Amino acid sequence: MSYPPGAMSTSPLDEAYARRMSGDPPGALRIATALLEAEPGHLAAATLACSILVEADRGLVAGEVARRLVDAFVNRGDLPMAVVAARVAEAAGEDGSEAIEAIAEAFGLGSDRLADVAPSPPALPPPVGDAGTLATLGGDALLDRAEKAIAGTLAWLAEDPVAGDTKLPAVPLLSELEPDALARLLEAVELRDAGEGEEVVAQDTEGREAYLLARGMLEVVRRDGAEETVLAALGPGAIFGEMALVSEAPRAASVRATEPATLLVISREALESAAKKAPVISRQLANFCRARMLANLMRVSPILRAVAPQDRQALLERFETRHFEQGDVLVARGDEAEGLFLIASGHVEVIGEDDDGDMLRIAELGPGNVVGEISLVLRRPANATVRAATPAVALELTREQFQQAIRQHPTLLSELYATATARDEETRSVVGQQALDLEDVVLL
Repeated sequence: MSYPPGAMSTSPLDEAYARRMSGDPPGALRIATALLEAEPGHLAAATLACSILVEADRGLVAGEVARRLVDAFVNRGDLPMAVVAARVAEAAGEDGSEAIEAIAEAFGLGSDRLADVAPSPPALPPPVGDAGTLATLGGDALLDRAEKAIAGTLAWLAEDPVAGDTKLPAVPLLSELEPDALARLLEAVELRDAGEGEEVVAQDTEGREAYLLARGMLEVVRRDGAEETVLAALGPGAIFGEMALVSEAPRAASVRATEPATLLVISREALESAAKKAPVISRQLANFCRARMLANLMRVSPILRAVAPQDRQALLERFETRHFEQGDVLVARGDEAEGLFLIASGHVEVIGEDDDGDMLRIAELGPGNVVGEISLVLRRPANATVRAATPAVALELTREQFQQAIRQHPTLLSELYATATARDEETRSVVGQQALDLEDVVLL
């Protein structure tokens, strides 16, 4: 079987997915079939082949195989791919709800299969065998050969080496839901493919969806002008974008595919619909988002890094979560701040005022920055107004909690004092320079 020059720089399975996404299902099916003929237990290739066969109205065998693949992925601790296989089975006419309920029973809260274990490592990719006449096959002949290949997978699954009572790893967020609630959530997800280089999430845009990566690889990228920084790589099982479901804050970074990827996607609307049937979904999502938000802040916030690592969690427990719409005021110029705000998501703008009463935009602050510290630490009214430039989430440390926190963590006060004096000087400098510029204009 021949491939275009450079086409196999990625794995054969990645190439198969890429061909399908580019509008070449026969090319994808040839590769998947070749993989299955070399190794009938190549579950990902079998899932792809079944999906293409179902789309070609060859769902009789494919549906049965897909339903068996659900159990195989579950037994390997792979919830996302089990959901993908369930959707393929449903498209073939199998009972999709039954498959989803089986997944939820295995991974939901209280399952006796959950344990402190790691997911089964993916099998080493087998070589593509001698494809013989596959390269020239098309139409019904190709579909017939693909059906024969997945029939071999069905026989292999009948003696699956992974037992049906294998212990499974808990899935963050999802395994905190009881089976009924988890099933409602999984029923609400949609499948989406992303080609290599495709942007799944765009920085600074409004997010209305959360994602669970089923297969492929992604990278998280933050752009600052022309500069681009890769923050993280995401592999199968990664959950991201979840803050969009509890906050309207813009995306803090972009996420793009570094190889063909399959994602489980849930929109805010779908989540709200599912939560009406199972309200616990909203509560667990809020808890998960807060925990993720706090973990991120502990890595990037200077004031949290000023506290000993073992004390940071206790300090964070003093904060209360606050949500702000665009334009909401966190700190008002001339007033004493009621608390210290640690920005968790979104952005705020610092607005000063010159001697003539003109408003000056001094700075824009984002996740990890604090506001309100000048008033609290220097014990005087705020010298600037801070308002939400976008929908934002902040953690508030009230004045009372602030006094208790600095007594317990003296290094926190030192860091905040340095921040307050530097920002106070910056504000005075910007306002003074603006006044000087205006005077120059008048003289001209």
